[in-house]
Amino acid sequence: MIQSIKDQLFQNWHTMRWVALGFGLFLGINWILNSAPISGFLSLFFLFQAVTNSGCMVGQCMPASPYETELRSENREPDFEEIKK
Repeated sequence: MIQSIKDQLFQNWHTMRWVALGFGLFLGINWILNSAPISGFLSLFFLFQAVTNSGCMVGQCMPASPYETELRSENREPDFEEIKK
């Protein structure tokens, strides 16, 4: 479990994840300097998405679970059932 969390935090840093981190930091600085509560909430939202790699950034609505990744790596043909009338 700890390895999974570590992998999620330190791997797959794509461009949109860096943009979300930068935007979250920018809004966080705005929150601190101007006491803008909306900037604070948005900052926390974008920082959470960037750090945990969650949300729908670049079509990545959720990282693939280990089970799905295992199924994709097998490249199995789907099972079909023929129905006769």
